[in-house]
Amino acid sequence: MKILAINIGNSRTAAGWFSRGKIRRAVRTDDITPVMLEAVADGETPDGICLCSVVPGRNRAWGRLVKKMFPRVSVLWVNSKLDFGIPVDLKRPDQTGCDRYANAVAGAELCGMPCIVCDFGTATTFNVVLPRRGFTGGVIAPGYGMWFDAMGSGVTQLPRLKPGGVRRQTGRNTEEAMRLSARWGYRGMVTEILWQLARACGRKDPFVCATGGFARKVMRDAGLKIPVLPDLTLHGIARIYELNA
Repeated sequence: MKILAINIGNSRTAAGWFSRGKIRRAVRTDDITPVMLEAVADGETPDGICLCSVVPGRNRAWGRLVKKMFPRVSVLWVNSKLDFGIPVDLKRPDQTGCDRYANAVAGAELCGMPCIVCDFGTATTFNVVLPRRGFTGGVIAPGYGMWFDAMGSGVTQLPRLKPGGVRRQTGRNTEEAMRLSARWGYRGMVTEILWQLARACGRKDPFVCATGGFARKVMRDAGLKIPVLPDLTLHGIARIYELNA
């Protein structure tokens, strides 16, 4: 099947073209625009469209756009009641972000189980998938950008900085000192969370992978070594459509 997968996030939206078992091309944007879908479709018509959203206020606009561009194509919105191909062991599945289900589905398929999918987006989520229990939740933590936002708000003498790294052992000015706190502090947070979650995976070490808009920047700035799969969430969205078509 040829599937148009759309992931509507807090900071940006990603669209991917899924065929023959993988994402063939992907586009990311901050706007709701037909140009994005035209670019990823590249003149083809999908067999199905699957949308995943954590921003309900944008759903109506995206729904109208895909129907206008592909009026005869079936549309599926990811929700907690769908078949994910793996068990779901959560107390309140309806309160879990749809993108986390997509991450769990893709993580299980692409990485095997047990696995931990780290999604470095506006917020950072750690999603655990186990062989028997399936998606068992995980941890939600501040995003990398939030670290800088928090330091620059409410403190008069601290500047507002964009996420970025620094290669020093001590901060010799305010900006360097703030960037070192992000480098060491954020790395410490991530490694501690992963260590704790790995204990929940049992005797077998989990495969750990990263995705999300900040993934590569976090790996570089914080000095972490986790493989980055940029289209993992889109892959999971497309697979959810296949499972429920």
